Amino acid sequence: MATRVAAVVEVTGIEEMERQLVELVEKVEREKENTRDIFQQLHSLLFVREQGLLRELDGVVVEARLELKEKRESIHELQAAKESTERELTKNKLKVVLEKNLRNLEDQIREELSKSLSVTWLEVEWKREQLEQSLVDVCKVVKKKERPFRTEDYSLKLRPVWFHEGTGSSVIKGPYQLAIHTKSGNIFVAGSDTNKIQVFDESGHYLYHIPTPPEPFGLCLSDEFIFVTTGVKQLVKIQISNKKTVKSVVTEKMVYGMDISNNIYGCEYRNNSVIVFDKNLNFLKRIPLKSPHITSDTSIISIRLYENHMYVMFRRSDYRIQVFSQDGQLLRLVIPSSDINGSFFSLDRIGNIIVADYWANQIKIFSNSSHLIHTISNDNLTED
Repeated sequence: MATRVAAVVEVTGIEEMERQLVELVEKVEREKENTRDIFQQLHSLLFVREQGLLRELDGVVVEARLELKEKRESIHELQAAKESTERELTKNKLKVVLEKNLRNLEDQIREELSKSLSVTWLEVEWKREQLEQSLVDVCKVVKKKERPFRTEDYSLKLRPVWFHEGTGSSVIKGPYQLAIHTKSGNIFVAGSDTNKIQVFDESGHYLYHIPTPPEPFGLCLSDEFIFVTTGVKQLVKIQISNKKTVKSVVTEKMVYGMDISNNIYGCEYRNNSVIVFDKNLNFLKRIPLKSPHITSDTSIISIRLYENHMYVMFRRSDYRIQVFSQDGQLLRLVIPSSDINGSFFSLDRIGNIIVADYWANQIKIFSNSSHLIHTISNDNLTED
């Protein structure tokens, strides 16, 4: 009996152990399933993160490539700009050298022509250019009536131009500046000792006069108008056809010699500045002239415009004619005062400088590089 009870107890213990073992196995299986689920979730998260990182990396690579491309393009542009700048510098250097060689060649040709052709080339240009200022000084020197102006050296003679003492309104007194009207060929004379502009034809015959304020000094012409400065500090615009004053303005300083291009340029006496007006007499600017050869005693008296440069004549300066840029910077010195002592000058179409030397009773023609080409004096003036 006891043995049977023991056997029953043992069997019961074994069954209990089997049941616990089954429960443990089921628990392990559940944990295993849970672990598998967690692993799959982690795997999904890692895959999503990996794809996001790959996309971000692709974006960074694309941006880096674009930036690299832009930098390469910038480098190419800089290289192109550098090459263009180098070409421009080389071109400018060549241009400077060529211009210098061309000026030297022109001077040589002019000198050769003046020797071989007896300056025939100069008289043609002289006839077409502003020789009027030089003629005024010749008239002051030559006192005889009806004396023609010409030179023996010219093989191609200019038509003689006659100036005479005249009577009444035709009397020339204190001529300061004159200009030739390109449209009619008439000669307009500003006489500082008169209150008028006198007009002569190409042969020197008196035509008429135009009243002005006292002491007309500076004078320049357009096709339709006269522009004149006076001793009472006025700049006056006069219509040629009806002789009427269109406009008059007061200037701060005395304005002497004038010239005209697109605008009107005048010499501010004792201020050593060039004053600029438009053709309606509106003030545009004042250009102070900067030169070590200008002193407190120097006075600007005459100006001529040539190739966008200002050729200016001074009194009481060691260089009588100096060349300035449009902003007043000294470009070069042309003619020293020891070579001339005049108040009027002009330039022909090829840049020769024609000076009326008052005290020497001569007209001197210089090349643009300051070489004396020809001198006209009483010795080579002839009469018919």
